[in-house]
Amino acid sequence: MKGQHSTFQLIRELNRKKHNLIKILLIEDNPGDARLIKEYLSDLKNIDHTLQIADRLQKGIEILENEFIDVVLLDLKLPDSEGLTGVESIFNVAPNIPVIVLTGLNDETTAINAVKMGAQDYLVKDKVESELLLRSIRYAIERKRAEEDQQKLLEQRIRALSIIEAQENERRRISRELHDGLGQLLSAAKLNIGMIDFMNTANRDRMTEILKQVDSIISKAIVEARRIAHDLRPTTLDDFGLIPALRILCQEFSKITGVKVKFQVSPTLERIDPKIEIAIYRIIQESFNNISKYAEATDVSLDLYRSDLQVFVRVKDNGKGFDTENITKTKKAGGGFGLLNMKERAELIGGKVEIVSSPGHGTELLLEINLDFFSNNNHH
Repeated sequence: MKGQHSTFQLIRELNRKKHNLIKILLIEDNPGDARLIKEYLSDLKNIDHTLQIADRLQKGIEILENEFIDVVLLDLKLPDSEGLTGVESIFNVAPNIPVIVLTGLNDETTAINAVKMGAQDYLVKDKVESELLLRSIRYAIERKRAEEDQQKLLEQRIRALSIIEAQENERRRISRELHDGLGQLLSAAKLNIGMIDFMNTANRDRMTEILKQVDSIISKAIVEARRIAHDLRPTTLDDFGLIPALRILCQEFSKITGVKVKFQVSPTLERIDPKIEIAIYRIIQESFNNISKYAEATDVSLDLYRSDLQVFVRVKDNGKGFDTENITKTKKAGGGFGLLNMKERAELIGGKVEIVSSPGHGTELLLEINLDFFSNNNHH
């Protein structure tokens, strides 16, 4: 809302909201219609309100620029405005204000178009009565507040996704530095040690033994550096997509833990939004980490399939399971914090995670994601 509000005005506004006072602005040039609306409002005993009347659009805009208003009742035909231009002018000044348009019997089409533009409701003047007017005002305010709450939630999600994206970019940078920097240096050291071994002749047996030990340590360091780089940000995910990256994740998981992994994927699951791909990958990666730490499983199945605009993921193990009711009370039982992270990642991309488990019966993670989440957000 434009206009500068003094501290006194802000305090007065807080007190007004505390006592549920509704401030109504009526923009209507017909004295008879304005008087009728005023009478309808005065007939209502269960609404505490104030009413200001402006007979020109410009006067109404000046009020909006300088005062707090809860809802605007707008006549579509005014001396200085007609049709949708009045609605547009009000939204330019106060984009979050609930607007109810008042129209004659012959202007319902224009009124409907006004609702499409963002007005909360329209009333035909000849059909207005007290209770209908009250319902329309209250519903308009409630719907607008619900829309604002939804918009705030959406903005919070977008901010959180931006933070995660920045974190993933940093992971990618560190991963490349580990692989290209530290990994290359270790490889060069390993090569030089081989040359020293070849050139040295004095006390050769002892030197050879030491160099073999150093060579073994460096080899392990190279493998570890590459593993860390891959965990931070698998290059396969960026270069080839989710499915190849998951295949490598399953292979590495089996190699490290000895747990058998059966991976099945729908043939229709092609490349999707990178934000969704990395979220799915991280959730499955976290699930595998929990299995290796807590499940004592010997077999794991990973299933991905797509249905229209949804992707479904299932990770199931034959481990010892746990009581899902206690998961938030302990860091054990599959990792309470890990589950929280998975749920938060899923929610940020319009998905949801469900855990099914019980002691002695393994654990099943179910992930459902809507692929049109980002396109819907862009529409808003």
